[in-house]
Amino acid sequence: MIELLLLYKWWIIGICEATAWIATYFMFRAKIVLKSNTKFRLFGAIAGITGYGPHFGLGIYNYFETKKIDLFLIVIAVILVIGVIFWSQIEGLIEALVNKMHNKKLKKNLYLKKK
Repeated sequence: MIELLLLYKWWIIGICEATAWIATYFMFRAKIVLKSNTKFRLFGAIAGITGYGPHFGLGIYNYFETKKIDLFLIVIAVILVIGVIFWSQIEGLIEALVNKMHNKKLKKNLYLKKK
């Protein structure tokens, strides 16, 4: 079973990273559109767990199994460093995107109601 983790480590990281970004979008959607603190925290937890848990876990396990720093560990480190350094800017971009999409939808609904 453990060998399967290392065999499919790139797929696991890719799927977890995509899930984390989707959860991040829905986290801001819950905050801005739905105004739900509970859903915001739920999606925040999902984004955190899928965004950082597998990265640390697979990175550490891969290092202990191979005893060397390979491309996988370098990619994991780069993803984590980018996430830590640029999170506030990324957060602002995603929040602006959700606001823009929500405002566009509101304007469209108001326009349709006037007709």
